[in-house]
Amino acid sequence: MKFNKIILYDLKSKPLEDEFINKLKEYAVRVEIIFAEKEYAQSLKPEDAKGADAIITRLLDFYADKIFTRGTLKFITTMHTDFSNFKLALLRQNGITLSNVPGYSTEAVAELTVSALLNISRRTHDAMNFVKQGNWGFEKFMGWELKGKTLGIIGLGKIGGRVAEICQCFGMNIVYFSKVRKSDSEQKGIKFAELDVLLRESDAISLHCSLNNETEQILNKARLQLMKPGAVLLDPGRSELVDLEAVFELCKEKKIYAWFEAIEDKNIRDKFGVLDNVYLTPHFGWMTEEAQWRLREITLSNIKAYLDDSPVNRII
Repeated sequence: MKFNKIILYDLKSKPLEDEFINKLKEYAVRVEIIFAEKEYAQSLKPEDAKGADAIITRLLDFYADKIFTRGTLKFITTMHTDFSNFKLALLRQNGITLSNVPGYSTEAVAELTVSALLNISRRTHDAMNFVKQGNWGFEKFMGWELKGKTLGIIGLGKIGGRVAEICQCFGMNIVYFSKVRKSDSEQKGIKFAELDVLLRESDAISLHCSLNNETEQILNKARLQLMKPGAVLLDPGRSELVDLEAVFELCKEKKIYAWFEAIEDKNIRDKFGVLDNVYLTPHFGWMTEEAQWRLREITLSNIKAYLDDSPVNRII
């Protein structure tokens, strides 16, 4: 069994390689590629999806409802873990199966998060730029060690759990907050704490929850003000998890440090960019060779499983 028409929604600046496209063609009579200049460009139009029974999207974006209501579309697989940009009720109403790619970037994102913490604690990035600009001297770069400090993790899933494992190796004390207690993790010395307690006691706080109605601005202004002076906020996921304006004010007043991996709005990035205690990266946590290999293999597995009438990694 094959799909009649697969739409691949891809990034123009770094398209998927021919090897993947050729494998994709094994599962469809026709494969059409729609390119976008960037995420959230809304380049995939209803007319592009006409006659398609499957969509593979590599990009986070918002989509017109008409794409999902024409009647031919039966299957969507995202080439990422996050599916918060899809209207699940609309897909369910139209009988569309949605799969994602969980776990492919666990190691990559966890390692990046820890590297961000090390960068802030030792001011590595600032020191390297200082030397590259022709300067020399250590006086400006007093840091602090991770050993003995407390890391608070909000959302102890695969990535949060891996961050905990790595940071335990540095001798950090780990506390976590999650809707569901993790007995296996607690047996390894990771302690549960209510959210307000975690915020008060942690020297660094790492956010690892998916974005939904319950977690949007889980760190609101009142909660952010509970953080210790000099504490570090690490957000490798969606920036909507925090009140960005409140973070800006705290950082402006030199009360905390922050790292954000995925602030999509350029105006907000520019605003934060003037602060020397805020670190921004371009949503590249998943960009390792190993993660990209897993991403492609799991995507193809999702497609094959659906065609075999046994969907995997199914959201709906």
